[in-house]
Amino acid sequence: MKRMLLLLFLGAAAAHAQFTADEMIQPCAYTNAAGEIVRYRLAAPQFPDAGRKYPLILFLHGSGECGTDNQKQVKVGLPALVGTLLRRKVAEPVLLVAPQCTMTNGWVRRLAMHESFTADPGHTPALAQALELVRHLVAERQADPDRLYITGLSYGGFGTWDAIQREPELFAAAIPICGGGDVRRVGALRRLPIWVFHGSADKNVPVACSRRMVEALKRSGNRKVRYTEYEEAGHAVWDRVYGDDEVLAWLLQQTRARKPWWKFW
Repeated sequence: MKRMLLLLFLGAAAAHAQFTADEMIQPCAYTNAAGEIVRYRLAAPQFPDAGRKYPLILFLHGSGECGTDNQKQVKVGLPALVGTLLRRKVAEPVLLVAPQCTMTNGWVRRLAMHESFTADPGHTPALAQALELVRHLVAERQADPDRLYITGLSYGGFGTWDAIQREPELFAAAIPICGGGDVRRVGALRRLPIWVFHGSADKNVPVACSRRMVEALKRSGNRKVRYTEYEEAGHAVWDRVYGDDEVLAWLLQQTRARKPWWKFW
């Protein structure tokens, strides 16, 4: 992939212009060592500073945006997130990465709808490729390895939980929206800042999915977990989340926790 082609600046100058998510997040493709082509959307600085590494947000779309067109994943949730990025008072450039999965090769194999859920061994190919793409951008010295963030809505919310439970030290923070995960595997997330969102009247994904993950995290000793439950709100709460300046400010303030050099456990 040629460095930083078709990239747009998320900054103060752009805040005065009207852009759609399609215009802000340009189509890109990455071919990995196995010859697999990962198509995704990317927004980033048009003129990156030499040697500077930027914070990166990995966005996992919902089931309604599954496909192979590399377009639908920017239609839901992302417009609100892009709008919040543009109107920030502190115009720090951000890499925004939005891959697309299919229904047969999704973020997860099964949805963690019940407390008895146990995650399958290994990532799905789509999730593995998304995380590989993040690492590629780190290796290309574009993304700051200490400021990698992940968020997802609905199906992508389940994918977000799955990603951080499988690779708890990759990301600096996570925002899963109306998703769920494996309560037996929260121990590895004790140090990870996580802000969980759900609507109390969600008929698609029971609010209990988020509640039990939050409670399990608290029992595990995670003091950085936050939970916002929108009273009487249904499933589609993501625009409220991504449109909230405080949420994005909180996310970008997080830095990946590192173990002290003298600790071996």
